[in-house]
Amino acid sequence: MINDGSYFSPGGQFTLTEVDDGPLRGVTVAVKDLYDVAGRVTGAGNPALTFEGSAARSHAVAVSRLLSAGATVMGKTATDELAAGMFGVNSHFGTPWNPAALDRVPGGSSSGAASAVAAGDAALGLGTDTGGSVRTPASFCGLFGLRTTHGRIPLDGVRPMAPSFDTVSLLARRTDVIGAALEALVDAAAPPRRISRLVIAEDLLALADPDTVELVRRTAARWSRLWGFDLEARRVCPAGVTPADLVDTFWPLMSRQLWESNGAWVRTEDPPLGEGIRDRILAAGQVDDVQIAAADAGRRALSHALSEHLEHALLVLPTAVGPAPLRTASFDDLMDYRARNLPLVVPASLCGMPQLSVPTGIVEGAPVGVSMLGMPGDDEELLRWAARRGAA
Repeated sequence: MINDGSYFSPGGQFTLTEVDDGPLRGVTVAVKDLYDVAGRVTGAGNPALTFEGSAARSHAVAVSRLLSAGATVMGKTATDELAAGMFGVNSHFGTPWNPAALDRVPGGSSSGAASAVAAGDAALGLGTDTGGSVRTPASFCGLFGLRTTHGRIPLDGVRPMAPSFDTVSLLARRTDVIGAALEALVDAAAPPRRISRLVIAEDLLALADPDTVELVRRTAARWSRLWGFDLEARRVCPAGVTPADLVDTFWPLMSRQLWESNGAWVRTEDPPLGEGIRDRILAAGQVDDVQIAAADAGRRALSHALSEHLEHALLVLPTAVGPAPLRTASFDDLMDYRARNLPLVVPASLCGMPQLSVPTGIVEGAPVGVSMLGMPGDDEELLRWAARRGAA
């Protein structure tokens, strides 16, 4: 494995500026290699696509909007292969460094963008989030990471993984950078919503490591004092549903779309694929309509439950179960961590809700984020409260 720590994708280092002025003038952007940039190949972390693919004819909408607002694209950055990963480990191109904890993985699949921003070499990371692909690296690298409301920002020109879950999402060291980028990316600002409560997701919190649990509780208590909000703890899963059941709801829906996005290519082209990727895609092709119907019902039940909990409220939960795994962790250890972590990231994905990971503390010498989850359209609200003095 190539493991030089570079956050650029192969051949992805370049500089692109299209306008001399605008609200994002001087903002450098690290673009995940799922986004089309005109004249560049979109490699998606796979060698067949990277070295044999055709150059894009136009920019992805998100890239175009940032450039039109005055931003400078500094290059295409590394991603887990086909965005099918949580840790930044790519069997073909290596693992970018985590500048906040050099002995640990950076998180994925927006790994290179997170690494570049955490290193201070880019102000903004343009990533995607399907099942935690911005939120997890934000937690691991000590960054703000916003999974946007599903559908608020067009995905035109972004290689799909699971379109009903894929989102244009953002990483930065400061909330004002994310806020300015969000304003450039969305068609219109969402109306503000009255928030007066914070709700700790007690059943999800129980999944985290003890030190992370304590950090979440301290952070939620501090936020409630700082903002004058009531604070309560609730079990947020629907009646009779466990956090593990949420993954059983997410997996068939995501897998069906993963197969639709990649299955034909894998079958007909037989491309080189890293450890576990081929098996995951082939398994996705076995999902049947009975599983999809049951998962759809579970998705609706969760959306209804969360909407009730979020009346005049924001949900507080760990972004990840603990700090990033070590770079020396085995494949089996990483898969165990992923299984433990998935119930924390799939609620926002299933319900199309925005979630902001806020860098709030250090556990075992590495960053850990605490998240706020809101109703669809609450993206600006999450940023507004996180920007309050002392929130991070």
